[in-house]
Amino acid sequence: MEKLLSAGDMTPEAVEEIFQRAKTFKEKGIPKKYDSEWVLMFLEPSTRTRLSFEKALRRLGIETYLFSSEGSSMKKGETLRDTVLTLHAQGFEGVVIRTPLNGQFKEIEDIPVKVVNAGDGTNEHPTQALIDAFTLKEVFGDLKDLKVVYIGDTRFSRVFRSGLKLFKMLGAKVGIAGPRSLKLPHAEALGVDRDFNSVDEALEWCDVAIFLRIQKERQSRPLITSERDYLKYFGLTEERANFLRQKGKYYMHPGPVNRNVEIASPEVYGKNSLILRQVENGVFVRAGVIDFLYQS
Repeated sequence: MEKLLSAGDMTPEAVEEIFQRAKTFKEKGIPKKYDSEWVLMFLEPSTRTRLSFEKALRRLGIETYLFSSEGSSMKKGETLRDTVLTLHAQGFEGVVIRTPLNGQFKEIEDIPVKVVNAGDGTNEHPTQALIDAFTLKEVFGDLKDLKVVYIGDTRFSRVFRSGLKLFKMLGAKVGIAGPRSLKLPHAEALGVDRDFNSVDEALEWCDVAIFLRIQKERQSRPLITSERDYLKYFGLTEERANFLRQKGKYYMHPGPVNRNVEIASPEVYGKNSLILRQVENGVFVRAGVIDFLYQS
């Protein structure tokens, strides 16, 4: 396996191998194993994903080079394919790519260079799905029949699309909730087990709730009328967070969080929040992915 472009690229066995590597790295540290060079090509803003990939690669002994479209020939019209071919000719072994366009990776599928999808448009974000599943495996031990509900913007969320594929592969149940304007149409046909009209019903059903950021940058027009009302009807209020704690349930968010929109500000890192644990595990899981691509 040379590229990780979709959560669907992996088998359950491959996922388990990545998890085992991540677990070992977390417990014993990440050793310097590879004398190579990779490019971090982020064509959209990023904090957590870019820095965790950079740290993971460097811990593995890999030298990293940051690529920005603003200062590159892509600004002059060069295609992603020609850019990656150029990087390959220069001797780079791998590229981590984030792009605002869905399906752009089809241009580079045949190029003999390692590639990890760090998010493509509204399509997929496979390493975030791996991080979320790894974190929940730490908490629950087994993901089979675990009830995971995504709350919020499933219509534009690449995190949700990758998470749905991965959690279903690992035997979990997946539900969604949120305003109709931000819901993925025909979700049940894609494998969603429950489509809730009420966030409170969804929280009653789930073992863990993953709140999603409203993807304003992908909307041609505003799809919610009021951010204050959004928190009241669809967000994690203090009352809902207390309910989750009382029932022994957990909540997550891939970040960045719009405070007092998706989650009430005091609850972002409250008890039973796994958000910082997701961030912590990002380095180990992404190091596990890179190591797996070299070894598989």
